[in-house]
Amino acid sequence: MSALRLALPSLLLLWFLRRALAERVFLLGVPFLMYMAKATFFDRLKPFWVPGRLEPADHLMLWLVVVWLLYFDLLLPPRRRTVRRPAPVFGPRVVLPEEGVLLGLVALTALVCLLTVLRTGEPLAALVEAKGFAYLFAGYLLLRGILCHAGRESTVRFLVALVAVNTVAAALFVLHQGLHMGIYDVTEYQVITFMGQRLTRSFYFMPPLLGLAVAVSVARRAWSLPWLAVFAVTVAALWVSYTRSLLLIAVVEVAVVLGLRLLRGREAGWVLRRALAVASLVAVFAVLAWTLLPVQSRYLAARVESTAAAGSVLGDTNLQNRARKLTTTLAWVRPEGVALGQGFVNAAQEPRAGDIEWMSADLVWVPVLYRLGLLGVAAVAALFAAALWRAAALALRPPPRAAAGAATAAADQLSLVLAALIAGLALEGFVSWTFLNPERTPLGFWWLALLVAEAARRRAGGGEAG
Repeated sequence: MSALRLALPSLLLLWFLRRALAERVFLLGVPFLMYMAKATFFDRLKPFWVPGRLEPADHLMLWLVVVWLLYFDLLLPPRRRTVRRPAPVFGPRVVLPEEGVLLGLVALTALVCLLTVLRTGEPLAALVEAKGFAYLFAGYLLLRGILCHAGRESTVRFLVALVAVNTVAAALFVLHQGLHMGIYDVTEYQVITFMGQRLTRSFYFMPPLLGLAVAVSVARRAWSLPWLAVFAVTVAALWVSYTRSLLLIAVVEVAVVLGLRLLRGREAGWVLRRALAVASLVAVFAVLAWTLLPVQSRYLAARVESTAAAGSVLGDTNLQNRARKLTTTLAWVRPEGVALGQGFVNAAQEPRAGDIEWMSADLVWVPVLYRLGLLGVAAVAALFAAALWRAAALALRPPPRAAAGAATAAADQLSLVLAALIAGLALEGFVSWTFLNPERTPLGFWWLALLVAEAARRRAGGGEAG
């Protein structure tokens, strides 16, 4: 098992670097492998995590900068750069409406940080606490530059590669948490005894791109055997996570893809066939799961039944607990600062800031409300709404005629994937810290960079980058 934990991340790294020789966007495989960290054992490749005194987000930000510099050959003299024609290293100068919302969020964050400094008199402490938001915005800018320059087909191939890696991690997750094979040596955060059997739950090494895997696999025009396997393994990982919200999000993503295809017209036949295929595969999987993993399946069913017994989703104890955390957070914000939040204070300045850190794992709106107040909540909600509107509009609009063949198929698939993915992430924010995961903030808005890059390509006529 030790050999697997070292060989797998090494092979994945070499695979992405080899692909990057032909398609430079695959250099992003390095930060995304760091994003997956424990799920692919990439946290064991020490050269990517030195110096050790830095936090995981610091390392991720550092390597994202390195990838950006390599992508645009900025470490070479201009005459030796292979990106021949002038390329805006941060993407087109045109600001899309959803980016206008993002700029408002950036300005609000800067204002709140300044007010925190004026109130506490400790600028360094405020900057340290605001680091996660700074990484979020800086990471988005670097990703925007790379993805806007990369071709659409290359981008889709890169997403497929991420799904392939995530599927490998999902298979390992199923073996560990479903069959208790001890793949990971990380202590699970919860151990349950159910029907006389020991079950474990943990999200530390759970593959983080299950939503992307669902969206990409369902949105494909044709299903081959490998893609059936991808969808089945992803469903299995969701099953043994025993997480009702993630299963619901997967259902929503499938519904978004099928619904958008249906709304476009002339695709009712495809929608019906794909819906039947998904339902049949899930039914077969459920039968096999109840046969091979009866205790695990019964435990998941018991959790679903507890929600049904509550009479509604809002009656579920877990959601009620999250609602209490949100109201508690609001009560902790200074009455005069509800609009702008408590600011970027630390636990030494405000002891309740320490509680916010662990509460954030269950609800991304907790840190947003505490740090940026109701204006921050409104800005983030508007950002998701604008992004979802843009993604749906792209999905409902036929791909440009100028981009024929494979390019048309890539545009068609990418827009559907983005709509389903953003819808899923918006829902996941009510049960997780999503884009504000403190170890992953530099890639927190990777989905927004994908969306803006595709929208920019459509505006430019749908062509590929040079």
